[in-house]
Amino acid sequence: MKPFWEQEYLNRERSTFGNPSVEIAELAQNLPKGARVLDVGCGDGRHALYLAGLGFKVDAFDISKNAIAKLDYLKKQHGLPISTCVCDVSEFPFTYGYDLIILHGVLQFIARDRQTEIIELLKRWTNAEGYHVVALFTDAEPVPEDLRDVMTGVFREGEIKAYYHGWAVRMFESRKFNDEHENGVRHCHAMNKIVVQKPGE
Repeated sequence: MKPFWEQEYLNRERSTFGNPSVEIAELAQNLPKGARVLDVGCGDGRHALYLAGLGFKVDAFDISKNAIAKLDYLKKQHGLPISTCVCDVSEFPFTYGYDLIILHGVLQFIARDRQTEIIELLKRWTNAEGYHVVALFTDAEPVPEDLRDVMTGVFREGEIKAYYHGWAVRMFESRKFNDEHENGVRHCHAMNKIVVQKPGE
């Protein structure tokens, strides 16, 4: 069974996952003018569209063709020069560093034996004093039944901090929440959010 969001991406009238997250909006105020942003697993672009609208140079990708088709439609509607592609994170053609890399709701879908490799790859392509914003689901709540086949890399509570040893933690949040999506699907999740900054050179 396909995840519920694949069907939601076909609806171009509303955002599948809502408005940009608060920590993204707050961090945008601290980014340098013209900063480069990479939105990993961007979905239909709630963060990519917002940040491009503020004048940042945004690259975005997702493994979902439906997601990128919707984002391509929306960026044209708003006249925003977002560079997009359909690919896995290990296939993304890095050519320059980023001032901000967003990993929002992505890592729990990556197999446990690949997570360290992926995070280290993204750390290498982060500019000095650049940021990562990570939101992921933890094992403090059971994985919803309809997501068990795809959510194979759930983290332990607080575990993500260890992946950023030597980086400055600017924000960490642990919470549980219930959500109901437009199609009536309901979930209870436990989430960690972290904003970290790479050391300067």
